[in-house]
Amino acid sequence: MKKVIIIILLSLIVFLLSLFFSSNSYCKPPYYPGDWISYTVLRYVTSIARDFNYIYFGTTGGISRYDFFADSWLEPLTESDGLLDNRVELLAYDASGNQLWIKTYSGICRYNISFGDFSYGGDFPYQLVHRDSSNFSFPSFFMDFGYSFYPEGYITDIYLNRYKVTDYLFDQWGGLWIGTWGLNAGVASLRYSELKMFSIGLYNEDVNALLRDGNNLWFGGRTYYYGDFGITRYNRKEGKWGYFDSNSLKELSSREVTCMEKDSHYVWIGTTSGLLRYDKKKDSWKAYNTFKGLWNDQVTSLKADENILWIGTSWGLNFYLPKRDSIVRVKDDQIKGVHIYSIEKDSHFVWMGTEKGAFQLNKASSELIRFNIPEGSLGFWVKAVFKYKDELWFGTTDAVLGVNLKTKDRKVYQSPVTYPGSEVTKIVCDDENIWVGTILGVWRLDRKRGLWKGYFKEDGLLENNIQDLLLDGDYIFFSTQRGITRFYWNSPYRIE
Repeated sequence: MKKVIIIILLSLIVFLLSLFFSSNSYCKPPYYPGDWISYTVLRYVTSIARDFNYIYFGTTGGISRYDFFADSWLEPLTESDGLLDNRVELLAYDASGNQLWIKTYSGICRYNISFGDFSYGGDFPYQLVHRDSSNFSFPSFFMDFGYSFYPEGYITDIYLNRYKVTDYLFDQWGGLWIGTWGLNAGVASLRYSELKMFSIGLYNEDVNALLRDGNNLWFGGRTYYYGDFGITRYNRKEGKWGYFDSNSLKELSSREVTCMEKDSHYVWIGTTSGLLRYDKKKDSWKAYNTFKGLWNDQVTSLKADENILWIGTSWGLNFYLPKRDSIVRVKDDQIKGVHIYSIEKDSHFVWMGTEKGAFQLNKASSELIRFNIPEGSLGFWVKAVFKYKDELWFGTTDAVLGVNLKTKDRKVYQSPVTYPGSEVTKIVCDDENIWVGTILGVWRLDRKRGLWKGYFKEDGLLENNIQDLLLDGDYIFFSTQRGITRFYWNSPYRIE
């Protein structure tokens, strides 16, 4: 009898667990809401909904959320949080269950606002979709300089781009919220006939390069559409998003950013059409190309070094002299015509990861030599170089290698024996971890335990192909072709 009772209890437990972890509910242990936050392009609004506290904007890149009472934007909801698909078609708020219904291109899901989790399936409640009267006619609104609103339901800018109003609704205080196709969201005061537009999210989804410069985070990448290229800057202190786009800046002729760097005066941006310099004090831009000394217009890597900027291209190495405002070519035959993927430096040397291996340049003597270790593996295709204190780390197509420049100690992690990852794209590290971005996910080496831990799309990444890494204290940013993701790696509530 006892055995029968035990079997029944075990069966009941298994049944309850199967319900809990079924496809109808979202569970992603051991993570908590906010551990994975992603940003994509949120400028293309498809639908609007509201509850008592928030306005929700469904977009082609997830759901952006505005808090009435805090007068601020919350982190967006994306696939990293459990959203079924970032491409949202329609939103509806259900007050009886305090949940947001979301129709996406991949199916239906529901977001429980009280508990902050997702569930999947069900019949979308079209009757709850907030549709204002079709008899409502837009008045004329005053807007910031450069924009004009037309009562027919669209906005134009000074470059004659037209942005259609895709949806609108009123809040409980009489404010009129609108969503547009390409110009994000806005709110209008009918009393004062003023329309204020907001900027939130990335300008371009495909992000190649990340940069932290004080309170500013810079995001640069590529676009596949002519005339729609931009660089995103986010001020974390003020919570403001801003864009430098190809419509307003002739210097942004390229449709692809490859790398970024900073110094005390400038932000440097490498593109497939040359080098850009942004003067932080003057808020001005200047462009450099082969006619100004670059080996090639395809800039592939940058490294600031006191009063010099080292510039890697797909055809060799340059450096920039600010006093002369000139670019000099390094004419050593060993790296002439060589694609330079990554550059690092200290007070005496410059290291380069190239398609022909690793090189070391003596800054005092200008002597250039191949850099290798007795174990080899640095003879070709070194795509990532990162210096941390006395350590120099290299990433190749199948290995991660570390060298202590003082003690000469070496660490060699070879795939698939001691390194479980694939082709390395980027490396960053601190006292605790070595972070390795690859074409198939992210790997973290716990220095103390000597163990590798992998992170993939099922954990919270938007995509497994990692294009850049930015370590920021307890957080790390990953850039992909589908946007950027911030991971709270050092959460005190999680044990991995």
